[in-house]
Amino acid sequence: MISSKAQSSSARSIRLWTIKKIGCLGASYGGFMTQYLQTQTDIFAAAVSHAGISDVTSYWGEGYWGYSYNAIAAADSYPWKDPELFTKQGSLFNADKINTPLLLLHGTVDTNVPVGESIQLFNALKILGKTVELVTVDGENHFISDYDKRIKWHNSIMAWFARWLQNQPEWWNEMYPERHL
Repeated sequence: MISSKAQSSSARSIRLWTIKKIGCLGASYGGFMTQYLQTQTDIFAAAVSHAGISDVTSYWGEGYWGYSYNAIAAADSYPWKDPELFTKQGSLFNADKINTPLLLLHGTVDTNVPVGESIQLFNALKILGKTVELVTVDGENHFISDYDKRIKWHNSIMAWFARWLQNQPEWWNEMYPERHL
């Protein structure tokens, strides 16, 4: 049983939270799920996807696990046998439903999830006029192993969340100043 004093303290803590300022973050399969989740709900104020799959069909053909992963995960379904499975389950074919500001991060030499997975979603969201940024990490694979690059990768995530969850865009703007041609 919780004392009334503890309940009162807990209730005060809850009031500090606001449902409009929740972030979502995932990498690899978690990046895929982060992207896909944004096509299903608008409850997040910001999202970050590192090395996520945006198109199950292109990953099937070019990803490290590709068709062999799919043989187990999708019970021997193939793009020509079940096109709906391949299009309905990815963020690219549902990009018009994404309203959450989305940061895509990806190593340029990712051998597991090719960087094109982030590039194609970035392009789709830009065409749709959605809020999206793409940060590629030169020479890095699926995991950002270079220490200095990992610090910038981490700071990019924190600055993105500061921008959208705390209404503090200064850090992001300092790291990634707006460019004009």
